[in-house]
Amino acid sequence: MGTLYVVGAPTGDPDDLTLRARRILGEAALVVSNNPDDLGLLAYHAIAVPHATLSDLGQPAAIGRILDSLEDADVAILCTGASLGPSGPSQVVIRAAIERRFSVVPVPGPTLPLTALVISGLPAGSFVYLGQLPRQPAARRDLLASIAAERRTLVVLESPEHFPGLLSELHETLGDRLLAVTSSDQHPAGTWRGTIAGASDCLSDQPAEAPLVLVIGGARDNVELWDEEHLRAELQICRDQGLGAKETSRQLAAESGWPRREIYRLSVEAGRFHDDS
Repeated sequence: MGTLYVVGAPTGDPDDLTLRARRILGEAALVVSNNPDDLGLLAYHAIAVPHATLSDLGQPAAIGRILDSLEDADVAILCTGASLGPSGPSQVVIRAAIERRFSVVPVPGPTLPLTALVISGLPAGSFVYLGQLPRQPAARRDLLASIAAERRTLVVLESPEHFPGLLSELHETLGDRLLAVTSSDQHPAGTWRGTIAGASDCLSDQPAEAPLVLVIGGARDNVELWDEEHLRAELQICRDQGLGAKETSRQLAAESGWPRREIYRLSVEAGRFHDDS
């Protein structure tokens, strides 16, 4: 019986492929990946072995072919370093191999989110990896609101195409925080450091296809989260002063530790703030 090797593949510079990974790929009877562009990585390293793409084969056919190959020889599955671990289709293959009692062996490689965290300058002893946020606006806002009080460093994946919109949502929901943005397209990986508010034009020349990693500072330690009763009392004071819901949420976010979006929601629910949107 063969072994399924889970091989970490570099996102940017192909020379980041480890010597062990190169040897394993060259010795495998079949190399499987989610991305047809991985053929370029194999060609760069002169690795001439059969290659299969999960999206091309369709999952049932792909899994059957992989398991059949594992009966007699080793198979390597490439996992891009753009994320911390295997993607959905790769996870299905790994689980199928485990269920059939094939040996599954990791071959570590460079991981862009961890690289970005290390060079961000932000606390890296403990962090929350969010991956790519939901594309649906409501789901994305709900997720950001749920981690607004999280004090650990946050790590998020995004494309340059959606970067400006995400910045706006981060600022609205989390407030202005320290931010480091790392791109895999630059060699070595280039990192911009500053704050959420100042990052709008930090990647003006960034290629649209290069993945980005945003490393975001956690909620500040010196902000004690108000309880809801306290917050509602302050909302009443702002209302009596004639402030609108938008201005109220902006003023109270920094002091209360509550996300601006949640304060705005409570203000609107009160129904007595004038519309300043």
